[in-house]
Amino acid sequence: MKHSMRNWHTWGSVALGVPLLLVGLTNFFIAHQKSLGTKEIVLPIGGNAGPAVEIRASARIGNEQWLGTMQGVFRIEDDTATPLQGSPSDEIRDLVSADGAVLLAGKRALWRYEGGRATQVYKADCWQIAVSPTGYTAACKDEGLLTSTDGMAWRALAVRFPSNSAHGANAKEAGIPLSKFIMDLHTGKLFFGKQYEWIWIDLLGLACVGLGLTGLVMWMRARRQRAQVQG
Repeated sequence: MKHSMRNWHTWGSVALGVPLLLVGLTNFFIAHQKSLGTKEIVLPIGGNAGPAVEIRASARIGNEQWLGTMQGVFRIEDDTATPLQGSPSDEIRDLVSADGAVLLAGKRALWRYEGGRATQVYKADCWQIAVSPTGYTAACKDEGLLTSTDGMAWRALAVRFPSNSAHGANAKEAGIPLSKFIMDLHTGKLFFGKQYEWIWIDLLGLACVGLGLTGLVMWMRARRQRAQVQG
């Protein structure tokens, strides 16, 4: 019985060693996918020509129709969409004309496209951008509402909601939803904040890689020792 349990433990560790190793390694790529640019790298798997273009926004820029997609900005010419030269490698969710330039709201940043090249003007995860009476406004995740007079310099605009509104009352009474608390605990945002949650993910990834490698090494050593004893 003792040897049977030990065998189950040994083979279970071996079976889980490779998955733990894969989980640990992929953790790093998931946590740093923006800086590594893994979304822009296409693997020749399955014989596909590449990922399907998913449209996120459409706007009339001058006399042309432009599209914001997960793969950047496209311009429609004769019913054919062609990539816009110099556009950012980002998921573009909204676009608007801005005094001879075009402002782009992307997953990685706000961009200003002018003269055939894109310049990052504010680093944030943004969804929507619009012309306002005082210039331009953009709605961004974790940043809230951003405002700019020229489309170049952006600042966060403090917006206060009335305490008797539905969202205000719920937030005051309920605090933080349990689901968000659990998610923040899982990702490490609760400890390090959104900007540095990658530290938590990297630590867990290192732990998984370490457990997977040491488990495999111990198993290989045990097999080698048994072979020497039997020999």
